[in-house]
Amino acid sequence: MAQVASDRGRDLRQLRYAEHFLTWALRTSVACSPQCRLLQREFAHAFGPEPSEGLKAFHSWLLALAKGRRRLEIGRPGLIALTRDEEMLLSLLTHAQTQEVDRFTAQARFVLGAEPSVDLYAAARHLMELMAQRGHGLPVSAAVGRDLPTVLPCVGQPPQLRAI
Repeated sequence: MAQVASDRGRDLRQLRYAEHFLTWALRTSVACSPQCRLLQREFAHAFGPEPSEGLKAFHSWLLALAKGRRRLEIGRPGLIALTRDEEMLLSLLTHAQTQEVDRFTAQARFVLGAEPSVDLYAAARHLMELMAQRGHGLPVSAAVGRDLPTVLPCVGQPPQLRAI
């Protein structure tokens, strides 16, 4: 969890509510416990008087993330800057929010260091649907809507790379 100044990401104080809430909930769940009373109170604020479905969706997302092989760097509660991994997790949730399954899957492979389970996308999508029902969503950058170049499948023998 050590941070180097050059590794620091966006400042939490510049985030919109949904980004700040999800980052805070992630950090609090990892540092304390998913059963923390403070966490449950904030979920009641985000999801209304009956936050159990939102909390359950969030826990499902955390459990699906825990199946990865790559160790994620999550900031401690109170850290002002986002870590790179926190930025990528917010990006994953944005792809789930915009229903961009291919982008979600590609980024999840890197984040997890393994092939993502179907549960990860389903949990992320459900969490973001619940947030949208309460009027909360992650900002969608201009890059998310841009078309990617077409990637053609490799046919036959893959090219051989040689050092010169």
